[in-house]
Amino acid sequence: MRKHRTILWGLAAALYAIVFALLLVFDRRTAFFWSYLDGDVSASAVTAAGGLPGILREDPKLFCIALAAGLLPGMAMAVLAVRVHAYWTFGTGKRRVTLSALAVMVLVNVLALCLLGADAFRQNRIYQESRDPVVRIRNMLSAERRIYHAGGGIIGPDGSVCNYTNSLEAFEQSLEKGAHFVELDFRFTTDGALVCIHKWKKDFIKADGTRVEDAVSLEEFLQGKIRGFFTPMTVEDVVRAMRKHPELYIVVDLKGDDIINGYRILAKTYPDLMERMIPQFYHAEQFDYLYGLGYRAMIYTLYRTSAQERAKPQLNAFAMRRMLVGITMGTYRVKDGGVFLRQVLGTRTPVYVHTVDDPALARDLFRQGVSAVYTNVFEA
Repeated sequence: MRKHRTILWGLAAALYAIVFALLLVFDRRTAFFWSYLDGDVSASAVTAAGGLPGILREDPKLFCIALAAGLLPGMAMAVLAVRVHAYWTFGTGKRRVTLSALAVMVLVNVLALCLLGADAFRQNRIYQESRDPVVRIRNMLSAERRIYHAGGGIIGPDGSVCNYTNSLEAFEQSLEKGAHFVELDFRFTTDGALVCIHKWKKDFIKADGTRVEDAVSLEEFLQGKIRGFFTPMTVEDVVRAMRKHPELYIVVDLKGDDIINGYRILAKTYPDLMERMIPQFYHAEQFDYLYGLGYRAMIYTLYRTSAQERAKPQLNAFAMRRMLVGITMGTYRVKDGGVFLRQVLGTRTPVYVHTVDDPALARDLFRQGVSAVYTNVFEA
């Protein structure tokens, strides 16, 4: 008899745990359930909101109501099991056991509701604060369809095509073409200045004609040349251009290991331009740091992510709880027949691909649902 009572008690506890776990699954912080459905089986109104997790993200009050409604049946089943167990074990007179169990269950449910509800409202605040600038930039990028890569490609004095220069000449040429979105690479000099360069060893040549292995001082940088031809550019040159061209947005690609410090310097020094500086971040946890610095419009770029970070549940869950300008991937990630691309498109976040200089490839990517491409020379 005691064995059967123990089994009954275990089943009741398991049912309660299942109800509680399902609520966590449907919470838009994890969204594992929705990530496997891809939205194809839902009504259009639900898919437009990003599935059930998307609706909960939009309305945290609804989330709290759903959480409370789901917890109540679980609590009722658990209390019923306690009462039956008390009856079989102690007889009908042991109501105190049932009341104690009920008090514990209520406390657990109230605590869960408070913790998860508070998080729902916090996530909703972050999402809503990011909405307006992100939607505006998304729409502009969908119309523009191109981001000039590393300042844009340029023809050198020797007639060769030069990409990745991040040079003043390439940047100004892109502006003359009417570019509204320009991606630039930034690194620190040895004395802590932010300058535009992709790789020191490959791109920078000192005034005496020698190449360098690593970073140089700001003075040395300004005296040297990019690829031996082009004028080096500092963050101050970029800022002057942004103030002269109010329609210009800079996609910031900070190189090195200390990217948070770089974004902190930009936020502190140029707070008036933060809405038009679009940080690229490389790991999901970096979003909250950048948000805390005041950035709202950000791009999640995947080239440094681990396989686990790119896995479908993790990527979907992150995209559902954060309002992103877009997710960026390299062309090598679209060479699997479009499997990974469709997975990322399933996050309902705009997708951008780098670097695409072939117009035919760009048109094919647009047909597949890509919103914009990073390009050196492509003309839409």
